[in-house]
Amino acid sequence: MFDRDDERVAVETGFAGAGGGHDVVESSSWRQLDRQLRGVARRRAALDAEEARCLVLAQQLELHRRFGYATLLEYLERTLGYGPRAARERLRVATALQVLPVTAAALTRGDHAYSAVRELTRVCRRDTERAWLDAAAGKTVHEIEAMVAGRKPGDLPGTPVDPQDVRRTLSLDVSAETFAIWRDTRLALELEHGAPVSDDEVLRTLCLDRLAGGAGRDRAPGRAAYQLALTICPSCERATQTGGGRAIEVPAHTAARARCDAKVVGNVDAPAVAKATPTIPPRIRAAVIARDHHRCRVPGCRSSRWIEVHHVQPRAQGGRHTLDNLICLCGGHHDAVHAGRLQITRAPSGDLAFTHADGRRYGAPPTTTRARAEVATHADRATHADLSREQLVQRAIHEEPPP
Repeated sequence: MFDRDDERVAVETGFAGAGGGHDVVESSSWRQLDRQLRGVARRRAALDAEEARCLVLAQQLELHRRFGYATLLEYLERTLGYGPRAARERLRVATALQVLPVTAAALTRGDHAYSAVRELTRVCRRDTERAWLDAAAGKTVHEIEAMVAGRKPGDLPGTPVDPQDVRRTLSLDVSAETFAIWRDTRLALELEHGAPVSDDEVLRTLCLDRLAGGAGRDRAPGRAAYQLALTICPSCERATQTGGGRAIEVPAHTAARARCDAKVVGNVDAPAVAKATPTIPPRIRAAVIARDHHRCRVPGCRSSRWIEVHHVQPRAQGGRHTLDNLICLCGGHHDAVHAGRLQITRAPSGDLAFTHADGRRYGAPPTTTRARAEVATHADRATHADLSREQLVQRAIHEEPPP
């Protein structure tokens, strides 16, 4: 409700009633309006903090069962009007605030908005929350999102970030027809790969096809896989990829993967521009592609799109551009090799050996010792008698549930 001063502010600025308002507002009026808006924000934050406390109690009491709802998420959707994603986030933040008293108090006082606290709870722990709150002071939600991106629970605001851990969200508004085509495209790629594919893989494949001017499998066999602008600093080895006029840092293994099969333009800061040269001679690359039938060589992989050529013996270790040292890999498996998750060696017989990082044959089930360790881990997660309340909540927030 407006008091008399508030009503005068509303009328003079044209908020109450038709006909516009005055171009010049008295200093006391706009200052009063500013105080009122800030007060609304503080009260909203306090309500968000109160709601978080209530949600924790609702979880403990299983409030949704009192009304015949299947889950608390359904209760929040039907009673409080939250969508599924927003309801899930509200529950996550409410659970996190139970072990972050300083952050919860800051929300109650209105020092930080709920949207800011929501991002901070992704990385805060009790021993780091003060540092994060201090770092977030005076920053917008967008700036806080950038601070949190790529960091893990327990990290500090200044902790170095691995570009591989930074995820970016795209929100697309498409028609029903486009949505159906998207689902058909995903299904086609899954049939080709023989396994489920992520949104990242689907979108990457579509974008690369467009940039190449056609389907990835129809690209000239002698043409290098990496035709995008990837810049590698000669001193620190940091790699950036140009996208839409911006330099975006990429992981080190992406740069190593590019060195296998790329066109190098040389030093772009030199007075004279050097001739662009492919890392693999086109005639040799074309022969490797033809020998491997335009397919990834990893056992069981059926990918035949955007094939890249990999050096079994790295060039840094003396590997050469020879047919017996080059094989075709899809982008996913090539990335796994340079990230250390997949190992490819050549046996004395000349056959290729594909193994996991722990030495298992590729595709083989975990060893008995490893399987027993995983079972023990899941059993430990299921046994909470010796855990404190804070540890339980932290596991609920930051760990994947056992299968």
